[in-house]
Parts: sequence; structure tokens; C-alpha cells
Amino acid sequence: RSNFPFGDFDPVGVFCEDKVDGNILLDDYQYPVEFMQVNIRIVNDMNGPLPPEIGYLMDCRSLMLENHLRLTGPLPQTMGNMAGLFSVALLLNGPNFGGALPSSLFQLNYLNTIHIQDNLGKNWSLPTNAQVGDDTQLERLVLRNLFAGAIPSWIAKLKQLQTLDLSMNNFQGAIPEAIGDLSSVKYLNLLGNNLTGALPSSLGKLPAIEVLILGNNALQGELPASIGNLRTLQLLDVGSNELTSTIPPSFAKLESLKYLVLESNKFNGTVDALEPMKNLTILLTRSNSFSGALPDGLFSGTSDNVVVDIGDNKLTGELPTSFANMSNLVSLIGAKNSFVDSATMKDVCDNTTLLVMDCDACECCEVCCDEDHDGVCDFQLDVRIVLGYDCGSWFQHCLQGANDFAGAGVY
Repeated sequence: RSNFPFGDFDPVGVFCEDKVDGNILLDDYQYPVEFMQVNIRIVNDMNGPLPPEIGYLMDCRSLMLENHLRLTGPLPQTMGNMAGLFSVALLLNGPNFGGALPSSLFQLNYLNTIHIQDNLGKNWSLPTNAQVGDDTQLERLVLRNLFAGAIPSWIAKLKQLQTLDLSMNNFQGAIPEAIGDLSSVKYLNLLGNNLTGALPSSLGKLPAIEVLILGNNALQGELPASIGNLRTLQLLDVGSNELTSTIPPSFAKLESLKYLVLESNKFNGTVDALEPMKNLTILLTRSNSFSGALPDGLFSGTSDNVVVDIGDNKLTGELPTSFANMSNLVSLIGAKNSFVDSATMKDVCDNTTLLVMDCDACECCEVCCDEDHDGVCDFQLDVRIVLGYDCGSWFQHCLQGANDFAGAGVY
């Protein structure tokens, strides 16, 4: 087994484990079989559709298919007979593999994880209807494969779901109001779809939510005040949409919020509601119409590294005096605003690793924004790199290092 690329701890092929201590069995002569696994992750000549007879594998615990370029067709409905199935992972398979997921898959009581990502096929979709039972145990649903159609409201019946990642697809239409019924979800990512309409107020009913990513869509309307009820929320991203409103005063109650992305919308008003957020460390509000002065207490409650991109707004006044005393201010992008002359204190220049301001607002800046430095004026931080979105629900383990944010910028 050590000759296989994945080694002893990730055996490849169809194998069984015994009921006694989980050892891998070569036969069932001495020990009864507990369950089997189908782990076919080496490039081979597997081709054609998955046969409906796969449903006979009722003791199969996991199904992993990876790098099979000649697989075709959708998953068979008979997968709903695989009563012992715990996880399904379909990765990097061929261009003719895919289709509507079988509704029967979501009726399996023991299924914990579905992960479909980076297959070359582009005709994936969720079933329009699915009869989800009360005892469904699905905890992780990760679909990143150009899925199309609407996000069906029946997803909200997956009461044990903790991770819902539907990012980088072609989902269209509105976010269903029923999304607020996901009582266990901690990580909800809808980044990079074609979603439209208003943000449902039911988002404020998610009692366990820690990460809410809705960026890079075409969402409209206001930020629901109900989001201020999410006391466990650590990351909120609604960037690159068409949202219009001020920041609701209720956001001051987001006591756990660390990362806030509002960039590239049509927001206006002040950012005063952010001052009470004692854990806020990353704030990206570029390309809006925020106005007024930055509140003095902003970022005063954290000792973690602080990253700020507030460029291309209508902010006025001076930078808060507290910024001069912040040894943890790693990046500050504030160009294309209306700050007063010399708004930037020398201590800010000395302490900040990456600083981009308008030239008239920063006498101590080595590089600044004016008509002779258009490239500097347009510098911005890439949220996907800064916040490690490509790591999925493990994004916090992929946050950029303290001195690496200059490499996360784009012009």
C-alpha cells in the first residue's frame, strides 16, 4: 500500500474496515465488515456514467472520485439507497460529468458531507425539490462548480448544516427568505454568483453564524438592521454589490465582528456605528460615498494587526489621534478622500508598514496619491487574498502574515 501516492493513511481503491478496531480487511473470512469506502483518486481509464448499481453499496461509508476525465453524466438517483453513506467528494473530474444532483442524496440520514468542486463539467444544479427528513445529519455542503439556477428554499430544512459554501457558481435570483432557518450554520458563503434582489432580513435570525460572505453579486437595497443581532458574527462581507444605505446603528452591537467588507457599493453616511466594535481588525470600505470624520475610538479595543482600506470615499477631517499610537496598524489605504491637509501624523508614517494617502493629506508619506501618481491612487487590497477565502471555511488559518499585505494589493 505504501506504493500508492497517498500512502498508508489514505488507501486508494475499494476497501473495507472491520467492526472490531477499524483495521482494513483483505477479506471477510475472520472479521465481519463494518463498512466499505470507495476512494478512487488516481488518474485511470474510468469512463462513462456511474452505474445505477452503485446504490447496492448500502454499507459504503464514503465515495471519493477525483481526476477522472472520462466520467460522464449525472449522479444516479439510486445513490439514495446507500444508507450508510457519510461523505461524498467529487473533485477535478471531466467536462462531461455532472448534472442535477439526485434529490435522494439529501434524504440519507447519515450523510455528513457533500463536497463537489473544480470539476470541468458546467451543467451542475441542485434539485428543485427535495424531501428532507427531520433526522438528516448533513453538516457540510460545499458546491463550487458553476452550479446554475436558483438557490432552493428546501436547503433551509438542513437543520444540522454548519458549513454552506455555494461560492463561485452561477446561482441566480434572490437569496431565499428561508435561509434564516439554518439554525446551526456557522459558515455561509455565497461569494461570486449572480444573486439579485434585497438581502433578506431573516439573515438576522442565524443564531450560530460566524462567517457571512455575500460579496461579488448584484444584490440591491439596504443592509438589514437585523444583522446587528448576530452576536457570534466574526466576518461580514457584502462587498462588490449594488447596496445603498447607511450603516445601521444596530451594527454597534456586533461585539464579535473582526472583519468587515463593504467595498464597491453605494453606501453613504458616516462610519460612526463601527466605533464600539472592540474586536474589529480588518475594515475594507473602498469605493463608496462614506463621509464625515473617522471616529476617535475606531480600532482602540484590539491588539491584533489592523488592516484598513477606506480609499475612494468622501471622508473628511484628520485621521484619529489614536492612530498615531497604534503599533499594530499594518496597512492603511486612504487615498481619494477629502481629508484636511496634513491629516496624517508622522507617527502613523513611522509605524505603518503599508500607507497610501493623498499627497496633500500626508506630508510624511514616501509614496502618495496625486495627479502624477495615478497608479498609487488606485491601489487597493484584494479581499480574497487578505482574508484567505480560497481556504474555504478554514480561512482564518490562511490570513496573510503581518507584513505580507503589500503583496495582497492590486492596481
